[in-house]
Amino acid sequence: MFGSCLPWKTLFVLSLAVLFADFTEIRAFADRSECKSATIDDVTGSLKKFSKCLPEMIAEGEKASVNFLAWTLQETLDLLRPVQEQFCKQLPPCPRPVAPKNGGLVCVTIDNTQYCKPMCNQGYDFQFLRSSRLYEECGNATGFSWTTQLVGEKALAVCNPSEVAISGAKSAYFPSNSTCVHTLAFPEAQAEQLNIFLREMAERGIDGSGRDPGADCVTCGY
Repeated sequence: MFGSCLPWKTLFVLSLAVLFADFTEIRAFADRSECKSATIDDVTGSLKKFSKCLPEMIAEGEKASVNFLAWTLQETLDLLRPVQEQFCKQLPPCPRPVAPKNGGLVCVTIDNTQYCKPMCNQGYDFQFLRSSRLYEECGNATGFSWTTQLVGEKALAVCNPSEVAISGAKSAYFPSNSTCVHTLAFPEAQAEQLNIFLREMAERGIDGSGRDPGADCVTCGY
């Protein structure tokens, strides 16, 4: 699959490059009528069309064009990330948990308790030893506050650069050919991580019959 072999930053640059290519050539944005007829899928389609040649295009680009593209991509990411968070159904009154940068959270809600499993990308490891601490939880039993090894109620874990991954459970790391953002981009990859987490919880005696499937979610840190 196209997305399975490229890092997420490259994928994102590719997905938006053609959208902004016209700007760097003619210094003009699309007008309202063009925006109304365009979709995110159109942008993704442009990505796939130019995926092989974009690295060379960027390498040969002029300073002003490259700088403008970088700025526009950052502005777009700032718009997308809050929207991505809203796709995740939050259990009130638990605060929305903060996913670790260079990793993410896999979350499920069972019997009005939200469980989130922190995960790190390859090349990163947890700040604290948590091999026997698979998940954090928030619900009535915790006073609707998150259990966490960190100061504060929202950050559940920290992923630091590391050549070895030994602080967490074996399943607490995204596969070597993936990242959290890559997982988020593909429903099949999301389902795989959610199913792994549900099996692990069942092994720990947590009955999943009261699970709210609509609250299943993967979130990534930035």
